[in-house]
Amino acid sequence: MQVTILGSGAWEGIPAPFCSCNVCTAAMDNIDSKNNRTRPQLLLESEKGKLLLEVSPDIRLQSTGFHLPSITDFLVSHWHFDHMYGLHELLSWTKRLKKEPTLYCSTKTKDIIDKEFSYLPLSINILQPFKKFTLYDINITPLPTYHMFGRDNDVPEDKLENTYGYLLEHNQKSIVYLSDYYRIPSFTLKKIQNVDVLIADGTYLGTNKYKESKPNHLHGDDILQFTQSTGAKTIIFHSISHLTRKTHEELQKTLPSSHFLSYDGMKITAQ
Repeated sequence: MQVTILGSGAWEGIPAPFCSCNVCTAAMDNIDSKNNRTRPQLLLESEKGKLLLEVSPDIRLQSTGFHLPSITDFLVSHWHFDHMYGLHELLSWTKRLKKEPTLYCSTKTKDIIDKEFSYLPLSINILQPFKKFTLYDINITPLPTYHMFGRDNDVPEDKLENTYGYLLEHNQKSIVYLSDYYRIPSFTLKKIQNVDVLIADGTYLGTNKYKESKPNHLHGDDILQFTQSTGAKTIIFHSISHLTRKTHEELQKTLPSSHFLSYDGMKITAQ
């Protein structure tokens, strides 16, 4: 099983609109650098097929830039713009595909899809927390997380059906993708212990400045404390923002060993 990070940036992407910080300037000065980041999307590949994890608003650029084949299966973590609103681009995809796209998502995500994307010919499969299923030859387990503070905070752990991460298993290797979160339920924590690769949210990596005003994510030192506690062999951060004012190379130097920043085009294989 191979994972390719097609989009490694947070909700604004990098360079962010109208921003002249050193990170965005470096990205604009060198469009081929690792500082240039589109919004989140991952390509999952095994011997039997390919699927996309997330539907990035930048899916058109990613599909052409990475020469993606005709893909009809999509895993979605949650319904926020940067993770799902590339669905609008699928209208043009459906004219070229031999079958309608199939989405796999939580109950709450389906509610938004039904409301905002009713014009699209989609097949939607609602996933239940921790109920494993197989897509091609990849075993996938939905892992609920606490992400949207106002909606999730008072929901019991066994009732969470809003934001999902995913445990991906293939040939005795395990990769976990956690989209966004401010707290990880105990049931999910048990599932992600000592995995081969943990792909974790890095939106506020390296800064505590927004901890009080942005409660929907972990911040700064809390991020590293969490990732190190999982015992994962390798930790890779996605959804990197420009908020630390550190370039890719500068931010990477601040991380512990076994922790790595993703970049657009990065390939990950569980060893």
